[in-house]
Amino acid sequence: MPVLPGSRFAAAAPWVAEVWVDPQWYECQSSPDRLPDPGPPTVVSLRGSQILIGRHSATSSVAPHIDCEGDAGVSRRHAQLTRHGAGWVLEDLGSANGTYVSAAVGDIPDDPIEVGLPVRSGNVLYLGSWTRIVLRQEALAG
Repeated sequence: MPVLPGSRFAAAAPWVAEVWVDPQWYECQSSPDRLPDPGPPTVVSLRGSQILIGRHSATSSVAPHIDCEGDAGVSRRHAQLTRHGAGWVLEDLGSANGTYVSAAVGDIPDDPIEVGLPVRSGNVLYLGSWTRIVLRQEALAG
């Protein structure tokens, strides 16, 4: 872990999730839904030890940390990130359409994860009809 100048203790850099509308992922899905304007990502700070990924539902009392609103292919309680050491473990929560993971550079994955999967900074999560989530550790100012 990096050490901040003037500090005796190391500090872990915070994590963020960039939530994107991904036209390439959308092309791989057979979604009847219309693709929204890709635009810039929504950036979500990952705070706490468990992060729920899904869609908000007031009637079901679901308020995910990473809200994939508008993407009907994302389940209300789709996946969960659990802090594990310096990284995270990703688990699909029985979603209807699966959760897919790839490295920062590479092809779109063909197979969904089946069990908890360790993920690192730069990993890319694909879910729903067009949602791409890039996980990254922010650099500490120094």
